Amino acid sequence: MVEVLEAEVVVIGSGMGGSTVALGLASRGVDVLVVERGQRLPREPENWNATEVFGRGRYRTTEAWWATRESREFSPGMHYVVGGNTKVYGASLPRFRLEDFSELDHADGVSPAWPFSYDQLEPWYG
Repeated sequence: MVEVLEAEVVVIGSGMGGSTVALGLASRGVDVLVVERGQRLPREPENWNATEVFGRGRYRTTEAWWATRESREFSPGMHYVVGGNTKVYGASLPRFRLEDFSELDHADGVSPAWPFSYDQLEPWYG
């Protein structure tokens, strides 16, 4: 038998954005369900070891993404765990540069242009 869950709002992903939205809504009395594809990050010393997490890709997905421009697969730096990439992001939130909003070539593929420009966002970009 399949269990059916109901909520007023379903939030996809328990990372920084999803959990913040879920908490804000729930604190106002909204019935919220958070859906996460990952498991809980195991409690082990490697969680705090940058070489393990970033150098060796511990907890990183083995899922392959497809870079269509180059017609090749690549491995994204994604961590599908409860708490999302926030669990391993290293407390770094660099400000995007002007060129980051345009199509940009990277070692692992091409990042497509954003649907809006830096100039459009800049007045609200703290």
